[in-house]
Amino acid sequence: MDSTIQKNVSLAAHTTLKVGGAADYFVRVTTVEELKQAVTFAQQKALPVFLLGGGSNVLFADDGFRGLVIQNAIAGISYVEEAGAVALVCGAGEMWDSLVADAVSKEYWGLENLSAIPGTVGATPYQNVGAYGVEVSSLITRVVCLHVDTLEEKIFSNQACAFGYRDSYFKTAAGKKWIITQVHFQLSVVAKPVLEYKDVAHLQTRKNLTAQAVRDEIISIRSQKFPDWDTVGTAGSFFKNPIISDAQYTALKETYPELPAFAASSGEWKVSLGWILDKALHLKGYCEQDVCLYEKQALVLVNYGHSSTHIKSFYQAIQKRVHAEMGIVIKPEVQVVENNFK
Repeated sequence: MDSTIQKNVSLAAHTTLKVGGAADYFVRVTTVEELKQAVTFAQQKALPVFLLGGGSNVLFADDGFRGLVIQNAIAGISYVEEAGAVALVCGAGEMWDSLVADAVSKEYWGLENLSAIPGTVGATPYQNVGAYGVEVSSLITRVVCLHVDTLEEKIFSNQACAFGYRDSYFKTAAGKKWIITQVHFQLSVVAKPVLEYKDVAHLQTRKNLTAQAVRDEIISIRSQKFPDWDTVGTAGSFFKNPIISDAQYTALKETYPELPAFAASSGEWKVSLGWILDKALHLKGYCEQDVCLYEKQALVLVNYGHSSTHIKSFYQAIQKRVHAEMGIVIKPEVQVVENNFK
């Protein structure tokens, strides 16, 4: 194996929230063969397995993880152009924003709105990452996986991934048995800017717009909304934007006529939780102990301490307040390893 299996490794050092106890076992894999060896080790010792990418969307407990944490670092990027389209194949362990930068530098369109998002490529289909009017599911053609019990390798079509808002098949009980090893995308050599989102709508009037210009604008916008990942514990947007019924949306609009919302499906609306936390509940910058809602963007949780328990207590208090005052149920976008919390 590229790296030997280590014991009692602190998970705080491997997550952007900078908290979490020790994993009983930890290994970094760079090939599918190494991944199979790591999974076999876990099987032999009857250990639960947790797959970790860049650690930007996970909250581990203070008492750590009783099993094997596998950090997926499977690499490889290739492009094939054909009839104006670009087939991109990427290892799940590649860093997402490095991939976006690489594709944009080649003047390929599709990924530019998803710039400056931390984490690895393998996390994007799992989470159906989205930003500024684009969801990664619109670009993914297939996902290659390894079964954690049988070591079977399987290709999932886009449809088989069952993508939803910040959701996919890989979040289901059956889907969690599959480890993502490679992701296939379809990009374009023809300019296809997506500029409906209000923060980037002004680019619609720019002549000779390039994917790089869109990427630069997204990076600039995000730098004003998100803290420095290297210095502050954060997972970016901590909660999902809630989807509510038409009746509930209509009632809220009577009290909050400026509430931003987007049609999600027939009879449902996706509303801006950041706006609700900021303008309706005045919680931007709100802190308890050493955990806060970021002073520049209320949807972003920032952590200045060393306790997962404090983070859990904080986000649950926010959930209760939003439900009590707005009648809306909100859920974390971050993957909370709940079975490790006591």
